[in-house]
Amino acid sequence: MATFKLSLAVALKVGDNEARSALEALRAKMDLEDEVRDLACEELWELEVEAPSAERAQAIVRELVETTNLFANPNKHRFSLALDDGSSGGGDLDEDEIAILVSDRESTESASILSAIRRHGTAGVVCARKWVRWRVRLTRAPSPEQPGLLPLIRRIGVATSRRDGLLSNPHSQIARAAFPWGDEKPLAG
Repeated sequence: MATFKLSLAVALKVGDNEARSALEALRAKMDLEDEVRDLACEELWELEVEAPSAERAQAIVRELVETTNLFANPNKHRFSLALDDGSSGGGDLDEDEIAILVSDRESTESASILSAIRRHGTAGVVCARKWVRWRVRLTRAPSPEQPGLLPLIRRIGVATSRRDGLLSNPHSQIARAAFPWGDEKPLAG
């Protein structure tokens, strides 16, 4: 049996007040209104599933999402599921977006979700890691050659002072940036 890596993105169906508040902080308090156009937040689960085929691995996870509330509440969340092509954090980004992925360094969520999946009677899911994925829509499309792009992303994503950084705490969290061209860079960790 092979192991397949899947990415499960879960987002609210309605407006996200946390993302709106963070966007306001980035634009008004951090003076990034010329750089940041919009901000969205979602959970991103990186899952490893043992199954005879990729299709069966996806079916296992889809069934879990659709028949339980372990990952999403169908009344308030929408989800998307994809095979992880090595750029799990950025594989579905628009050309003017970057993603900042944040996860606690020490968390019991992975063990807890795996235990709940086993109690449900579902076999095959062997690893799970939850990230908060902030989708940052920039005012212009980023490119790998763009000077100052990584410092800008670090300024948005990693709290270093009261005026710089917002989305992750480098003392207790891991953060990485994902780009629409498939590249990923560590930000804090």
